[in-house]
Amino acid sequence: MVGLGSVNNVPRATAAYGAARHEDSQLWADLTAANTVISELRGKNVDNRIQIRGMTWMYDLIAETNLALAQMWQDVRQNMNLHPTPKEQEELERQAEHRSSQLRDNLNLS
Repeated sequence: MVGLGSVNNVPRATAAYGAARHEDSQLWADLTAANTVISELRGKNVDNRIQIRGMTWMYDLIAETNLALAQMWQDVRQNMNLHPTPKEQEELERQAEHRSSQLRDNLNLS
């Protein structure tokens, strides 16, 4: 007998290969979808940063005419981070949720 396997092993090998190809193509489709979502989120993040920068410039202009507002704005602006790390972003979101929760509690909206 010549060969590595018998004729009976060919259908099983073909089925296993087909299943592996299907799994690979499904993983590829999932990766492509995830990359699309990531690209969209990055685009939205860039848009948000542009809007935040625009708002900071607007507040800079307003603060030039009001000394009390200028001092408050400088205190706030020092704490702004336009390029947070994922960990910093998570902490900022947690703080925002906590403040929102406190505000709802204070206003009895919960």
